[in-house]
Amino acid sequence: MLQRLKRPAGSGIALLLLVLGMPAKAEQALELAVGKGSENSDALRLAWQRGWDREISLGQGGRLSGFHALSINRWRKGSESITAVAYSPVFTWQRGGSPWYLQGGIGVAYLDETRIAGRILSSHWQFEDQLGFGWQRGRHDLGLVYMHYSNAGFSKPNHGIDLVLFSYALSLD
Repeated sequence: MLQRLKRPAGSGIALLLLVLGMPAKAEQALELAVGKGSENSDALRLAWQRGWDREISLGQGGRLSGFHALSINRWRKGSESITAVAYSPVFTWQRGGSPWYLQGGIGVAYLDETRIAGRILSSHWQFEDQLGFGWQRGRHDLGLVYMHYSNAGFSKPNHGIDLVLFSYALSLD
């Protein structure tokens, strides 16, 4: 039986502010990321990103915006592998004209397998959490992202998977 989750008070405020924010160009990009995961597994990620239609100017504090990321991910350790398809809305914060930014998001993923390298995920549906920073100049974007996949304890055991990825994104616009 699924239990109804209570949303923390004010959790929709940031999203509301983005919807009411200033118009921005909805750019598209392709991202390729490689890295390491739990138990020294190899990780590969290919994502299509579409910028949000709005952003919020924070004056001297920079700007808050974001993008939608639709990705296919592959994790491999020896003869074991997992392929995941994921969607995440990702918030980004950039100060003034600086090329540096911070990002964070929570999304959902579907995994074709639930075990890799001794880790048991218990369910095919997982949450995809990400936190990172990067550098953007022109059409090019370099980043370092920490990602965590977990079912949030809905199924046990819930070992989760942690990844550290180096990413490169190329704007298509």
